[in-house]
Amino acid sequence: MSLETIYYIGQTVAVILILGSLVAIFWQQRQANKIAQVQNAAALSSGYASSLRDIINNADLAAIFRKAMFDDEELTPVEATQILLFFNQLLIDHRSIWLAHKNGLYEDQGLKGYDTNTAWYLSKPLFRAEWRRWRDMGFYDGPFGDHIERLIKKSP
Repeated sequence: MSLETIYYIGQTVAVILILGSLVAIFWQQRQANKIAQVQNAAALSSGYASSLRDIINNADLAAIFRKAMFDDEELTPVEATQILLFFNQLLIDHRSIWLAHKNGLYEDQGLKGYDTNTAWYLSKPLFRAEWRRWRDMGFYDGPFGDHIERLIKKSP
C-alpha cells in the first residue's frame, strides 16, 4: 500500500468521523431544544398556577372571585379593584403564552386552556368592561387583542 493510498484512507476516515460528529451535535441540539421548550412551557404555565394559588390561599380573594364569577353580587370598590387586578394579571399571563405559542414555544393544547379560561372570564360584564377599558387605552393593541376579540365573539 502506497503512502498516497494511506493518505486517502486517512482522509476518508477523517471525513466520516467529522460527519458522525456533526450528526451527534445535531442530535444533542435537538434534545436541548426539546428540554428548553418543556422548561419554557412550565415557566410560562406557572403564572396561571400562581394566580390560582392566590385565590386558594387568600379567603378574601376567594370570596371576591366567587361573588364575581358565580353569585353576580355587587362588589365594593376595593373588591372590584382586587378582582380586576387579578384579571389583568391573567391577561398578561395569557399574552405571554400566546406569544410563546406564536413563536412555536408552547403547544396548541396549552393555549386552548388559556383561551377557554379567558373566554370564561369575559362572559361576565365586569371583566368584559375591564377588557374594553384596557383595549381602549392601547394596552392590548395588535394581534393578541384581536385574538381576544375573537374569543369574545365566540363566547355566549
